[in-house]
Amino acid sequence: MERFNERANALASEYWRLKHLTSKEEDEERLEEIERLLEKGIGGKLREKLEREARLLRQAREERSNAMRNLEIVREELLELTAEFAPNLDLAEGSFFPYDSEPLSEDFFRAITDILFGKPEKSIELKEASFSKEGIKVKVDASPLSILDHVITILQETARKKLGLPNKMDESWRKLAQKEYAFVALNVLVNAEQALTFEEVKRISHENDSEFKELVKDAYYDRKLRDALSFLAGDGWEYKLVTSKGGKYEATSFGEWLWKLCNSEMKGTLNKTNGKTNGEERTGILQERMGMQKIIKFFRK
Repeated sequence: MERFNERANALASEYWRLKHLTSKEEDEERLEEIERLLEKGIGGKLREKLEREARLLRQAREERSNAMRNLEIVREELLELTAEFAPNLDLAEGSFFPYDSEPLSEDFFRAITDILFGKPEKSIELKEASFSKEGIKVKVDASPLSILDHVITILQETARKKLGLPNKMDESWRKLAQKEYAFVALNVLVNAEQALTFEEVKRISHENDSEFKELVKDAYYDRKLRDALSFLAGDGWEYKLVTSKGGKYEATSFGEWLWKLCNSEMKGTLNKTNGKTNGEERTGILQERMGMQKIIKFFRK
């Protein structure tokens, strides 16, 4: 995309300018204090001063209201741009792709991570590669072009999900819902942030689901858990959620982002509905370390 970097940086700069304008809650509290005094009929020079200040604060409130509306527009534009994420890059230097024009700014990465995860970060760190103001650095021993394509896809599909467009994240989440034990296994691997053996996954799962674990036989639970790991690491995924190497399992970047985005989204749905949902939403309502008994309950309602 021509001039992608410049467009992304301009939007990010405006995003943070508007964010700053909308964050001044102390002005609203000050205005309320002044208006209460004015309503009580206070007079003299103090009243004149407070009336002047109140006019300025009301003007600032109107500007803040406008900024909130504009912030939502800029947020949408940043997501739309990221859904077509195509930075202007120079020729590769080994496993590093520098920018060939204006570099993407820290403000851009802080803005997009704030929008996606509610926590601004100055770079995006995936297991396979990192995005920063310097460029894109491939961190694994594989074809740099293949990894570049993969990590760009993760960003694009995540933004598409946030926009409510058809996306690979939701497709994978629906497939994940086919096996309730797969939720438990993926949760363990995402929280572990490292490769684990089956025995390690089993031990953590037993600890997390001790209440349900008492209701089923060890052999049944462990077989279902092993099947879930095979399912997650199998070849039936367009974008794998888990890799298996040397007897160890590890969540991929796609798997981690899928869990964080979809699980967080469904937690929000659960909170808004006081735990009552219907339709396909039930498949995603999982609180962190949720007991297997509750998972099955939601699946069978």
